[in-house]
Amino acid sequence: MSEESGVLVVHCSDSRYQVAFRDFVRNGLQVESYALLAVPGGPQFLVPSEDLPKFPWVGRQWVKFLADLGNAARVILIAHEDCRWYRDARFAPAPADLRAKQIQDLAQVSAWLRERFDGVRVECYFAGQEGDEATFDSV
Repeated sequence: MSEESGVLVVHCSDSRYQVAFRDFVRNGLQVESYALLAVPGGPQFLVPSEDLPKFPWVGRQWVKFLADLGNAARVILIAHEDCRWYRDARFAPAPADLRAKQIQDLAQVSAWLRERFDGVRVECYFAGQEGDEATFDSV
C-alpha cells in the first residue's frame, strides 16, 4: 500500500457526475491518489443547519479523520448544477438560485476547513453540463 496522498476530495454522490468528477480530479487536477467523501449534496453536509443539526457534526468528524489519516494538505470541494439534494424540499425550501446557494456553502465550508486545518489548501469547483460534456469552474 502506498503512502497517503495528502489530498481529500468531497463531492456529491450523484451518479450522473461520478465519471466526470473522477476524470476532472485525475486528469484536470493531476491528482492520482486521494481520500474521497461522496455524499448527497457533497460539501453541503458540512454546513451548519437547524434542519439537520447532526449532519455537520458527523461530517466534520469524517473530514477530520480522513484529513488526519491522510495528512491532507489539499482539500478539493466540488458542487454541481441540478443537484437533487439541494432541490429536495423535504428538509428546507429549495433556494431560488441553487448555484448561488451552493457557492455560498462552498465558501462557508472552505472557511471552516482553513480555520480547522492550519495551512490546508482548499479548492472549490462547480460542475455543469454543456451538451454531453461536464465543465468545471473554479469558484
